[in-house]
Amino acid sequence: MLTTFTAAAALTPLTPPVRPLATARLAITMQRNADAAMQLGSGLDTDTFSMKDAQRSYGELSREYRRTVFMHDEWVKHRSSNRYSENLITLFQSGVTRQLLKQLTFVSFCSLFVIVMNGAIGEYTDLTGVVQTGPLHFLAPNIGSISLPSLVFTLSEAALALLLVFRCNTGYARWNEARTLWGGVINTCRNVVRQSNIYFPPTPEGDALRTRLMANTEAYAKSLRNFLRGPSDDSLLKGDLYALVVAGKLSGRQADACMAASNRPMFCLNALSSVVREANLHPVDKSRLDTSITKLVDLTGACERIFKSPVPLIYTRHSSRFLTLFCVLLPLGIWPVMAEYWNHWVTLPTSLIIALFLFGVEEIGIQIEEPFSILPIEAFCNGAITAHMAEMNKLDNLRAVDSPIVAGR
Repeated sequence: MLTTFTAAAALTPLTPPVRPLATARLAITMQRNADAAMQLGSGLDTDTFSMKDAQRSYGELSREYRRTVFMHDEWVKHRSSNRYSENLITLFQSGVTRQLLKQLTFVSFCSLFVIVMNGAIGEYTDLTGVVQTGPLHFLAPNIGSISLPSLVFTLSEAALALLLVFRCNTGYARWNEARTLWGGVINTCRNVVRQSNIYFPPTPEGDALRTRLMANTEAYAKSLRNFLRGPSDDSLLKGDLYALVVAGKLSGRQADACMAASNRPMFCLNALSSVVREANLHPVDKSRLDTSITKLVDLTGACERIFKSPVPLIYTRHSSRFLTLFCVLLPLGIWPVMAEYWNHWVTLPTSLIIALFLFGVEEIGIQIEEPFSILPIEAFCNGAITAHMAEMNKLDNLRAVDSPIVAGR
């Protein structure tokens, strides 16, 4: 591993023989990206991917579809009064519902068991409306029914509600902080390029250094995305880095060193510092750029903190156990109050619907607890950072600015 590789050593000028090799590498990486897309974004190799894996990890595979970016049209649809009917109609197509299929199936079996057993050991109403003694009544003639008083659920539901609310609020707080941090990453990356446009000398050498700084800033943002997304993002990052190599903005040696680094975002930030040092700026200008890079280091550490530190597991496990027992025993409390319906059959759909929404609240909290895989980081990197930096760095745009510094270029 080239963990001790310094950015200064890696930032070597490009030579013509590098580009054919980089082009070949980029083609290989693009093919790997296509293969990964065919595997529904699972990040699994073709040899190990199977439909069983996809079914087992539906919750993980569906996370990429939660990376929404809203513009004007999306906000109009979001506020539409039709949202109630549309969301209700698509209830069973919901990702949360599909993720909870096993839990809901188990609660349905528990409800069915309560209905059948109470009819078997007690009394049931046949299709003609006649009350019959159950075939297993002789096994427990003195037991009226298998049920629990509603007071049990009344006393415990308040504690369960507090646990679920705290679980969801904590998950949202982590999501909101992660989005705020990436807002800081976007703004700081833009500031780095903006400052370079002002501070770097208006010479061909200054233009080349500014281009390298922009490329390293782009590489940093995508390396941070790679760290937060995990090994499944490696092929995408490699393609991004070698696209910069093909464009002549990075050397192949630096791209290789970045992929080999144990902390890729910090490697790119070190490379940024190396470009600033090489520019030989005024100490005040250099200090301002260094402050921006230092802020990126702080933002990287904050993202690492959220990613590596979940909600305390003891809380998550206790909430899950409490919720599971509550939903499994729920049919025992619902069965007695459904006596006016034929053989208490409403116990089944009632238990199922209540379990769906209770489990759903906990599932939402779990899904947003790790926010980086549902944030649209690709849109942040490619649009909000890379595209805007390129726009700021175009010499044509610089010439359009009313400034005597750029007027003579």
